Amino acid sequence: MDPVLVLAQDTLATDPGGQVRTRVTVRNVGDIVAQYRVEVLGEAARWSTVVPQHVSVLPGESEEQTVEIVFRPPPAPAAPVGTIPFGVRCVSLENRDVAAVVEGDVVVSPIQGLEVRLRGDGPKGARAGRFRVELRNTGTTDLTVTLEVADAAELLRFVLAPQVVEVPAGRTVPALLAVQARNPKLLGKPVPHAFTVTYGVSRSDRGGELAGTFEQRAVVRKSWIVLAVLLAVAAALGYLWLRGQGGSVALRTGTPPPVEVEALEEGPGTVRVVWLRSPYATAYGIQEWTKGATGTSSEGVDGSLQTSFVWGELTEGEHCFRVRAVAGEVQGAFGAEQCVVVPPAEPEPTVTPEPTPTPTATAGAPPGAPFEPQGWYVRWGNFPQDDTANAGAADAMVAALQQAGALGVQLKSSADSAAFLEGANGVPNLVVFTDGLPDEPTAKAQCDAFRSVATQCIVQKGVQ
Repeated sequence: MDPVLVLAQDTLATDPGGQVRTRVTVRNVGDIVAQYRVEVLGEAARWSTVVPQHVSVLPGESEEQTVEIVFRPPPAPAAPVGTIPFGVRCVSLENRDVAAVVEGDVVVSPIQGLEVRLRGDGPKGARAGRFRVELRNTGTTDLTVTLEVADAAELLRFVLAPQVVEVPAGRTVPALLAVQARNPKLLGKPVPHAFTVTYGVSRSDRGGELAGTFEQRAVVRKSWIVLAVLLAVAAALGYLWLRGQGGSVALRTGTPPPVEVEALEEGPGTVRVVWLRSPYATAYGIQEWTKGATGTSSEGVDGSLQTSFVWGELTEGEHCFRVRAVAGEVQGAFGAEQCVVVPPAEPEPTVTPEPTPTPTATAGAPPGAPFEPQGWYVRWGNFPQDDTANAGAADAMVAALQQAGALGVQLKSSADSAAFLEGANGVPNLVVFTDGLPDEPTAKAQCDAFRSVATQCIVQKGVQ
């Protein structure tokens, strides 16, 4: 028989970042001792705690167990606002069909919060200055903010857009401000002009002022006059020198020096070629040849700042590479070649379609084939599978690491491995990691190389 649940309070109230408690009484109307699991349903389940989660109840209407439930909504601006319905379900551990549910509401009160900053994108100029008013809503309700700007001396003109700003909860919205002096200044030292930005929140007494300064500079600067004189003198001297040579001077681009290969980073079917940057190059040329085969292959890299190139679709065996600089239409000599043994490309894994979970299944994706990380490995990030707000974040991190040059990046569910821990309430995590590293120093070097791309970087030892 289904258990009987009694909720002490069906309506609770709290503030964002606070907490509220209630109790649920469980009665066993059957004939034998029953073991139950108590859990919270709905949006409030993410920020609720059940103590104890498992209870043993003797039979009889006079026998009962009390379970305490604590709701802790997150602080603003991530907290929900308004009435949040929830359910408390009591399920028999022996038979999942024996269950009962009671419902209630948690009322999370709204909070207003606003931070306003004035930033100068170009606070100095001869004609106009540029500023940005940043409005950050730190509360849980949307705000409508009215902006005004003025200077006491009335020496400035202003263009402010927009003047009425809608700021959603948890968002930062800018307003652009252009400031111009009414009277231009031809020569002389810079002159500061003070102004004030006033803001107010609609249907509220919240508001304030921000002080700013526009520095008006002269239209003609002394440095420009000095530079013009120096250019005129240089032009005159150059003309006299060329006239004394008795003819014109022909300039040509010299041959850039050879470029040295700094490193070759092999992977399955690929090699990342890294070379030393040439200050004379506007582009680079890369040449590849395979030992035991005839002929060479070439690739070009446009741009003087790029110093690496990933050569893909390589066969298994030893491949050699060399690089040369290109200056305009002039090609330099190739530097010394370097060779590396390329392992065979890994076969594409067969994607097995995931079964559709039933309404009573545990939240998260079903487990796949069991695995354990091999050797030393680097864990880049964990992503709860029930976090629909950040769906696709794990795939985005894998793509970002691969684009940055990281090799061997994998994405697995923690439900398939004993090395990776489950998330809150037993929900599996999607784990982004790189394994198969030979030792700890190599793993730490991999971690340091891509720390800026991933959210975390943890070095651990897997199966040897």
